[in-house]
Amino acid sequence: MLRLGVGVIALAVLGAVPATATVNLSLFESGFSAPLYLTGRANTVYVVQQGGQIIAIDRSTRARSTFFSVPNIESGGEKGLLGFAFDPLYKTNGRFYVNVTARVNGQLVTEVRRYTDPAIRAEAAQVVIRFDQPYENHNGGWIEFGRDKRLYVATGDGGSGNDPQNNAQNLNSPLGKILRLDVTKDSFPADPLKNYAIPVGNPFNTEVFAYGLRNPFRNSFDRTTGDLWIGDVGQGRTEEIDRIALGTSGQNFGWRPLEGPTPTPGIGDPIPPGTTPPVFSYSHDNGDNSVTGGYVYRGGRIGDLDGRYVFADFISGRIWSINTDGTGLTDLSAITNSFGGRFNIASFGEDGSKGLYVIGYDGRIFTVGGSRAVAVAAAQLGASAVPEPQSWAMLIAGFGLVGAGVRRRRAAVTV
Repeated sequence: MLRLGVGVIALAVLGAVPATATVNLSLFESGFSAPLYLTGRANTVYVVQQGGQIIAIDRSTRARSTFFSVPNIESGGEKGLLGFAFDPLYKTNGRFYVNVTARVNGQLVTEVRRYTDPAIRAEAAQVVIRFDQPYENHNGGWIEFGRDKRLYVATGDGGSGNDPQNNAQNLNSPLGKILRLDVTKDSFPADPLKNYAIPVGNPFNTEVFAYGLRNPFRNSFDRTTGDLWIGDVGQGRTEEIDRIALGTSGQNFGWRPLEGPTPTPGIGDPIPPGTTPPVFSYSHDNGDNSVTGGYVYRGGRIGDLDGRYVFADFISGRIWSINTDGTGLTDLSAITNSFGGRFNIASFGEDGSKGLYVIGYDGRIFTVGGSRAVAVAAAQLGASAVPEPQSWAMLIAGFGLVGAGVRRRRAAVTV
């Protein structure tokens, strides 16, 4: 590792030392249109498609149905239906939440909306929070409930390059942040676009829980520890994995003065004191240019992954795992060989039994298993040169790989 003044950088460079891991992929289902996320309840998994559809799949029969089609969104590029979460009390209140981009009076906005399954309870749809997006990209989009039953919302810095409005460091802006909302209350009854309360314990007495992020597109909670893991997409040099330990808050992860643990070229902003370095970061040297955050595997059925964080790179299609302290990088990319080699990995997902899934943006979804041994490459940690800055436009280019249409059946929820 190379220790810098602001923390520790661990740049992944593939080594030639072989390691053995009992890990493999199996094709679960295919034919989806730009899938970006997957979650599960009981024996059903839910696939989130960028265009607005949430598809329910019975894991036993593989029968599909349209759980919900989100209306009035703007999709394409880095926009669309980007996040989905069930309320912790969904069985009784029927509520679920989506994170979308939309156009309101010509202005691009992010909205977190609440809908209700009419089979459980009648309730009008509602905007929980809305905020403007100054540019088309870096919309973040992940949402999920923590074990504290509060809704966490990941937001990008607003887009363009080098965060020109310095939103990520501005505590008065919702952009470039992890927000934490109490959606069981409404402290703003006069504002129809703010239907939540500021949770007790938020570090700045606002919605902001942590800040200094560029585009935290895919994130997750560790089911055992409750820690929040963040995959923050870098700009031209470095991709990073961040962690918020349960019971802590207020972290500044350093963007825009820092990209990963190093100063951002061409910015020159002073480094804020007390920034939190990433748990792990990697350079763009080997064609890896856009991190896809994953999960700490807690399924208990793949010994070589137990307690390890699994993540990927959208552009290169490589898959890795690390220990939760950022050490022990292992390249798992060989598990994609049976399916034509590497592909654009838009997300990971978990079902109701803690099973791990890999979501290909080309419309294929895979389960991660441990039924056969494959050779994977161990990694050596070291620093190396990086190319000239690039933008997340590479990821948008990858978004052209849209799969076939989805077989649709009955709509379970309507608005």
